[in-house]
Amino acid sequence: MAYTEEELAQYERLSNDYVPDAEGPLVSPRQSSQRITSEYAQADPVYVHKTTTLPQQFSQYRTVKGDGNCGWRALAFGYFEALLQTADPSRVLGEVARLTSLNNVLDSVGYPRDIYEDFTDETLQLLKSTAATLPVHDDGAALLASFNDSGICNAIIMHFRLVTSAWMKTHADSYVHYTENQSIQDYCSTHIEPHAVEIDNLGLQACIDAIIKPAGIAVQVLYLDRSPGEEVNQLNWPAGPSTLNAPYNGLSTIRLLYRPGHYDILYKHEDIDILPAAAVTNPQINLMSGPVYLSSSNVCYSQQGLDIDNFYIPGLMSAGVSLAYSTDAYISNAIYAPSALPITSAATDPYSVPYSEPPKAIVESPTLEGPWNTDRFRPSQYQVEVKFRQVMPVRPEPCQTEAMKQAGESKAHFRNEDFQPQIWEPGAEYNVGRNSEPNRRRSS
Repeated sequence: MAYTEEELAQYERLSNDYVPDAEGPLVSPRQSSQRITSEYAQADPVYVHKTTTLPQQFSQYRTVKGDGNCGWRALAFGYFEALLQTADPSRVLGEVARLTSLNNVLDSVGYPRDIYEDFTDETLQLLKSTAATLPVHDDGAALLASFNDSGICNAIIMHFRLVTSAWMKTHADSYVHYTENQSIQDYCSTHIEPHAVEIDNLGLQACIDAIIKPAGIAVQVLYLDRSPGEEVNQLNWPAGPSTLNAPYNGLSTIRLLYRPGHYDILYKHEDIDILPAAAVTNPQINLMSGPVYLSSSNVCYSQQGLDIDNFYIPGLMSAGVSLAYSTDAYISNAIYAPSALPITSAATDPYSVPYSEPPKAIVESPTLEGPWNTDRFRPSQYQVEVKFRQVMPVRPEPCQTEAMKQAGESKAHFRNEDFQPQIWEPGAEYNVGRNSEPNRRRSS
């Protein structure tokens, strides 16, 4: 069957425009970067060399679904993850205020508020829920679940797109020379705002300028391509000053791996060491010279529930170590050895601690107020005072009949000193004769 030139051209256009459905999660858990090396083991020698050296610097990575939004999704997830690792709720809430103020930029370029508010609310809500869990967090498990919810993830990506587009339109002089003879308006309507259109270098620069850099977060992009060399090329965007003017502590850089048409997230060895630092799963007492704090990710100790002042550890208090209470979470991965405790010169064992009896607390029992109570100490607040008994009239015991008074003379009565309970004997209870009726003993 012969095809015409028009049919062949049509089939060629369809083939070029075909994009297979991407599989896998929107954002995956962290995994070893050795998998990237395995993927390119049979590829071009240039890729083999570059992927072989990649795990030496970047130990883990996350895959991002390649559906045309992977670059925006990777950048947005890295932004939230970097804020999470600060373990500072005020820092995250500061970003809520800053992104809310960017609504003025969206208004200035004519975006309808009733349209963009749905996208903005998802971003702000995720920031607020993240701040509510800090300083203790789950190492990004809830964040990962949110970004794998297509509704939440797509709304956040659209918010990032609209803010980036509005930023470019209000700062046109910084970007107009790189739009390839397009106006900023046309460029944003074809490259930034449409869904499933991948981010390019200019859009990446504008998104960093508008959202990432003012948050005090740096961005590093590594390009895995056929360029000469045995290592991947890098492009770095340094972090700008934070809006809160606070030093950044935690994951300070978003690291992206770019392969032609696709973005993933990379992590260095030191990034992985930082990640679990703010999440403590079990309470512990760190032995160290100076104050020792009780720390836990799940328990909040109260001053009323735990009396720290009267909390003694025999043999430890005399060594200059005390238990101090702190309202802030004390995070430490180091478990100090006993040798860190001060040792006296008289100690023969290098790990022994001199023992001294802790001071005993003086406890005063409560007393009842009244004219009959003159003693300072009573064993119990419920013990009746002697003088109080004299004041109260003494009533005779009830049921003092003659039979009751004489009942104590029987050994079967509990008041008798020789009390002996009666033992029931069936033979004596029912004496049945051949010519007599049953003899039942009366009970008195």
